[in-house]
Amino acid sequence: MKIGLVTFEQFHGRRNIGSSRIRARWLVKYWDEAELFKIGQKYDAVIYQKAYMVEHAKVFKGVKILDLCDPDWLHWGYRVSEMISEVDAITTSTEVLAEAIRNFTDKPVLCIPDRMDLGVHMGRKFHQGKAEWVVWFGYSTGFDMIKPTLHYLKKFGLNLIVISEKGFMLPGSYQDSIELKNLPWTEDTVNKDILTGDMVINPQSKAGKWKYKSNNKSLTAWALGMPVALDYADLERFLDPEVRQKESKERLIEIKDKWDIKISIEEYKELINKILETKSNE
Repeated sequence: MKIGLVTFEQFHGRRNIGSSRIRARWLVKYWDEAELFKIGQKYDAVIYQKAYMVEHAKVFKGVKILDLCDPDWLHWGYRVSEMISEVDAITTSTEVLAEAIRNFTDKPVLCIPDRMDLGVHMGRKFHQGKAEWVVWFGYSTGFDMIKPTLHYLKKFGLNLIVISEKGFMLPGSYQDSIELKNLPWTEDTVNKDILTGDMVINPQSKAGKWKYKSNNKSLTAWALGMPVALDYADLERFLDPEVRQKESKERLIEIKDKWDIKISIEEYKELINKILETKSNE
């Protein structure tokens, strides 16, 4: 069985795309039968990771899986529907996204959540002293998620580290009360930079596209031994180093039990086998 994964990065000629790293490159690292897609190579199965290669899917005779981590039908429109019509199954990063896809297809839709490559999350935070620095990391398109937390950072005397491809600017009313560090996001430095803080903030939203987003930011932090503040209550309780250290230990156990990328590989193998069984009975 030879499996090719076409990534969003390959399809769009982009680099440093989180979904391609988490949902493709980390998979092939531990999946002996799989590799990143190569033109001209023969495959028994192809997984299209946010790659709408309709022309290829129309002629490819093996197992075809479309992997989604965003509500792409909102801007790709007919292209998404056309791709779905050509594949055997759809996988998604969240159950909310899977439920949305099931509304317009009868094909199998399976949530295979984002999981972590534990081999690249080797650093661990030991927590001591009152929290002083919180970390937010991600694409600059999410900067609006930071702003509602600033009032509470000021209240608790916390400073802010932002790790992104662009710099964040504090509103004028906070510039004298919150110290800000902007750090560039790179795959080689992001984990080390996250560990310079005391906790990660990951504010949530159910509006628009945000309700479909996975918890991969929280998983990244937990894999590094960093507690994650989702709201005001978390922010307040994680000021205490003993609470942060306890959270760190508990989340590391959860990461190893539930969020190891190797679990996703087994789920993909099971799905491919089911598709092959269905095809053989047709």
